[in-house]
Amino acid sequence: MEMERKRKLFTTLVGITIISSLVVNIFLMSPLMMIGRADPGDIPHIWHNTTTLNVTVLHLEPRILWYDFQYNQGGTWVTKLNTQSDVNNTAEYRFIINISSDQGWDDIEFVNIYTWYDQGNEISTYNQTQGGNWNFYLQYENTTGTAIWRMLWPHAGEFIQGTYSDRVGHDPYGSAGFTECHNLSFSFIPSYQVRYAPGDGLWDNTYNTTNDVESWNFRMEITDSGEDAPGPITIWINDEFGIYSYSEIVSAGWPTIIGHPGENATALSNISIISRSNGNYSLTTDVTTLVHRTFPGATISRERIWVRGGDLNTYDNFTASAGGIYFYGALGTYHLAEASGTSLTTGDVQYKCDIPLGQIAGDYVAPIRYHLMTT
Repeated sequence: MEMERKRKLFTTLVGITIISSLVVNIFLMSPLMMIGRADPGDIPHIWHNTTTLNVTVLHLEPRILWYDFQYNQGGTWVTKLNTQSDVNNTAEYRFIINISSDQGWDDIEFVNIYTWYDQGNEISTYNQTQGGNWNFYLQYENTTGTAIWRMLWPHAGEFIQGTYSDRVGHDPYGSAGFTECHNLSFSFIPSYQVRYAPGDGLWDNTYNTTNDVESWNFRMEITDSGEDAPGPITIWINDEFGIYSYSEIVSAGWPTIIGHPGENATALSNISIISRSNGNYSLTTDVTTLVHRTFPGATISRERIWVRGGDLNTYDNFTASAGGIYFYGALGTYHLAEASGTSLTTGDVQYKCDIPLGQIAGDYVAPIRYHLMTT
């Protein structure tokens, strides 16, 4: 009996232990298996809108996004396209151009800026009228990894080389992964004799064209290496600007004549006249009657004064010229503008005086007037 009672008690304890373990597993541990039933209801269709189709269009040729010809007005750059500009040897100007390349900036090899005075003919091109005061040429070279800036023509000071800059720009239409954009600036100072170009009086502010005669034309060319194309690619734009006229007599010598009554005496030496003109020009001289310094009643008529110089190879006296004697040009005509240089030195000007017999001794003086006119 005792043995039977112990066996039932052991069996009961084991059963309680198994049931307790199952209860603990149910509440404290994840169930080993769950049985359920799906019930989604009605779902007739579904949209997925979080992906896109991406297409990148890359041009083989570079693009000119914008450009300008500008004047430095007290630190602010203002456009001077299709208007006239100063040539006072201090006014600073610049060409500025914004260039975009889908092939990367290292493909941009050259940016060339050619400018030339068209001489009234719009079909003219750079270097057909070669001369320092009629054209000049700026270049940006990017073939070695280090940019090189040059003023290739002229070299005589007609245009004074300024500063250059290369700034990274932004192309709003380009590809963020491929397109590179740069803003290039070329500054310079035009000197006194850069050719006068008033335009035809009908500046129309039309971009990328040349249609005003008597103007300065310019051409901006961008050359791409064409590594992804059959060969190099060049694109360009054309436009215009004008130049104001400029006339200046910088200096003139003081002729001195020493002679005797009855002698046609020549000045001790030739004098020089330094002048500046940026167009066709005439230069005349005129004098008044010679007057004794301490005895004004004694005079020598202007008709007895002779002069030569410039284009005037033989002596002329003032009786034969109303309004002055021409060194360059003639009444109603002009000498052609200088092709180079920042001034003109006329170093062969020589005066003579035919001193009358019986002329009182002493010092005589007469003002000399020079007149330079640019057209």
